[in-house]
Amino acid sequence: MKKYSNSILRSNKTLNKFSQHGSTLIEAVVAIFIMSFGILALMLAQINSVNVSINSANQSEVTRAVQNYVEEMRAKAKISLKETTINNSTILTSFKNYSDFQSTNCAANLNLNLINDEVTSCTITSDGLITVQWGDKVANPDQSYTYKLQAGQE
Repeated sequence: MKKYSNSILRSNKTLNKFSQHGSTLIEAVVAIFIMSFGILALMLAQINSVNVSINSANQSEVTRAVQNYVEEMRAKAKISLKETTINNSTILTSFKNYSDFQSTNCAANLNLNLINDEVTSCTITSDGLITVQWGDKVANPDQSYTYKLQAGQE
């Protein structure tokens, strides 16, 4: 009886061996498919991280350039007098005039070096307000950034 039971066990092992045929290949394909989605998610996270880093660097560059130019404007501003009459007395008040700094080439005056972005508009008003707007015209034209700083603020 021992011989008979061993042959039955052997035949069960043989059946199990043939029933598993090809399943490891399917498991490997499914595992590769799942891993590829995980790797794609990591790549997207890395791309977003790089874009945030570039935007932060550009904002820092614009802030640095505008603040440096404002310091130059404050140092070289014209002082003008304004005469006002209140209750038959004349009062002279002085104010800083930044009209000499108005320029059509504002971005060149600020010496901006942006990464993957362009300055879309840059203005300097006579009261010392500098407004810089920039954005990426190629990859994301709908997204733009603006920075304003008033040189006349005390």
